[in-house]
Amino acid sequence: MEYKTNIGLEVHIELLTKEKMFCSCKASFGDIENTNVCPVCLGLPGALPVPNKKAIELAIKTGLATNCTIDRKIIFDRKNYFYKDLPKGYQITQFFKPICKNGYINLENKKINIKEIHIEEDAGKIGKSSPIDYNRAGVPLLELVTEPDFENANEVIEFLNLLKEILMFCDVSDCKIQEGSMRVDINLSVRKENESLGKRTEIKNVGSFKSIKNAIDFETKRHISLLKEGNKINIETRRFDENINETLFMRNKETISDYCYFKEIDISPINISKDFINSIKNNMPILPNEKREIYKNKYDLNKNEINAILCCKNINNLFETLIKNIDNKKEVANLIAINLFKIVNENNLDIEKFNFNINYIENLLKLFLVNKISRDTYKDVFYEIIINDIEPISFIEKHNLYLTTDINFIESTILKVLEENKKSIIDYKAGKEKSFKYLIGQCMKSLKGKCDVNIIKDLLLKNIN
Repeated sequence: MEYKTNIGLEVHIELLTKEKMFCSCKASFGDIENTNVCPVCLGLPGALPVPNKKAIELAIKTGLATNCTIDRKIIFDRKNYFYKDLPKGYQITQFFKPICKNGYINLENKKINIKEIHIEEDAGKIGKSSPIDYNRAGVPLLELVTEPDFENANEVIEFLNLLKEILMFCDVSDCKIQEGSMRVDINLSVRKENESLGKRTEIKNVGSFKSIKNAIDFETKRHISLLKEGNKINIETRRFDENINETLFMRNKETISDYCYFKEIDISPINISKDFINSIKNNMPILPNEKREIYKNKYDLNKNEINAILCCKNINNLFETLIKNIDNKKEVANLIAINLFKIVNENNLDIEKFNFNINYIENLLKLFLVNKISRDTYKDVFYEIIINDIEPISFIEKHNLYLTTDINFIESTILKVLEENKKSIIDYKAGKEKSFKYLIGQCMKSLKGKCDVNIIKDLLLKNIN
């Protein structure tokens, strides 16, 4: 019997604001515990919240980028529950009227519908030097809730990568899962084909894309196994243990009535003007999906090259800057997708913060594209630029790395190689193409790689024939 999986996501997105959602405390990661706190974010009696205008602007920007309808009347609500890192005993959020609704993101082969995006405040977290660190309490969050449109882990990962691109290119969030600025809850159910949605389980705060995939795969198999054995599926919250690649029971799932939602009495409704929304819309950047179409159809780049160029804003800025003065967009893309990422992976570089010397890279590319240096030299000098910030032209001149252009010298070297490899000439004339490649290799070796391979081929053919 066939089984069908349905998955919905709740994605918590920490916003790139300088201040918290309802107070003027710093919203920053990694500061000394309990230093970015005040009566408001600690929930002390009489302290009144004041909404962060920048956070509202970023919420609207996210809604526009994900094809949502924007609600022009912002109302906040209270979500009541007790947890040790929630200082007020309730969370200020949006339940009855989320700011963004009914959006979507297109995957390669299907549309994923977004039910809503709402604004809320974060809770604190377990401290390292103290029981609770309240620095994160009150940090502005967006919660993006999808419909249960996903059918497998691959679709989920594709969606999250596209969402991450949008958020980073719009300067909404840095999306650093390892720092908690993007956290994913997975709601998963399995049903028999042609039946209605099954009972769902929630997997909380999965910590990486790899773990998200593994959690979905494990939970899908667990549901199917329970259904085949005729066992009941409980509506519950689970966590994913990365050490054993399994989900484990945490608690029974709360219902809406458990949270006792009601309107936030300390914040008046906020009316958003059309002009405010239009000003945000008019300053939106070109979104990654639009760039994807340009790179594919206009620049003839392949999927791997495009994904590499769009992996973060810093890399995309590098590509866009280089192609302004270099016509060969394919070679620029190849340099980034292959050479750069090889260096990044080998040296564990943080490309999101890396400061590229674009003038050096551009000068090197130009030398290579006019056949002044070999591809090997091109790759080696590029490595020196990225790792040691070496100025390429001086480095190439100092180490005598320019290609040889003296045709008489090149031809005399080739004649010497042919004299020493007469059997290879005979084999080539007998139809053995490998022999010709061998001769090219011997010529390159004799010329120490400092000759355009096309010149060698032409002179070899001339002299063999």
